Amino acid sequence: MQNLLHMNGNRSTGAFALLGMLAWALTSCQPQMPPPPPPAAAESTEGSNSLDPHLPDGFDIAVSGAVQGDTLTLEVSVDIPEGAYVISALSERDYMGKFQVLWSDSAVVPAGTLREQPASTPGWEPWDRVYTPMMFEPTVVQQKWVVPAELNLVRGEVLFVLEPLCVLFGLDFEFNSKTGVMASGSVGPRSAD
Repeated sequence: MQNLLHMNGNRSTGAFALLGMLAWALTSCQPQMPPPPPPAAAESTEGSNSLDPHLPDGFDIAVSGAVQGDTLTLEVSVDIPEGAYVISALSERDYMGKFQVLWSDSAVVPAGTLREQPASTPGWEPWDRVYTPMMFEPTVVQQKWVVPAELNLVRGEVLFVLEPLCVLFGLDFEFNSKTGVMASGSVGPRSAD
C-alpha cells in the first residue's frame, strides 16, 4: 500500500491509481442482469383490463360503469403496489399527475361528488414538501357524469402518476350509450404531452 501511494514519488498519482483500481474492481464484479424475457405472443385483450406483465407487480386498473338516464356512474379500480402512491383527485393542489378522468367531449361534465373507497389519506409530498390527499392502497374511485343523450359514443382516459416511480400511467376507455363502458386495452405508461 505504501508503494502504491508513493508511486512515481507523487501521492496524488498514487491515490488516483488506487481509486481507478477500486472502481475497476467494483464495476467488474457486479452481477450481470439477465436479458429481458422475449415478448409474449400477442393475446386478445378484448374485455380484459390486464396490464403488461412488465409493469410494477401489484399494479392494475379497471374501469366499469352503470347508466341511469343521462347519468353515467364511472368506477375506476386502481390496485396500487406496496410502497407506491397516487395523488388523489381530491387534492387541492394543481398536480399534473394527480388522479383524473379526461373526456374527448367537453359536454361530459361531473354530476355530484367524487368518492374514494377507501378514502385517501394525507401523505407527505416530497417535492413540494406539503401534506396532500394520497391513495396508498387499492382504491375504487367513483364519479357520476352527465353524458348528453346525443353522444352515442364518447372516449375517455384515466390518468395519474404512480409515485415514487414518477411515471404517468393511463387507461383509454369508451362509453357507448348502448353497451356501457368498455376499456380499450391501451393501458400503460404515457408521455406528458
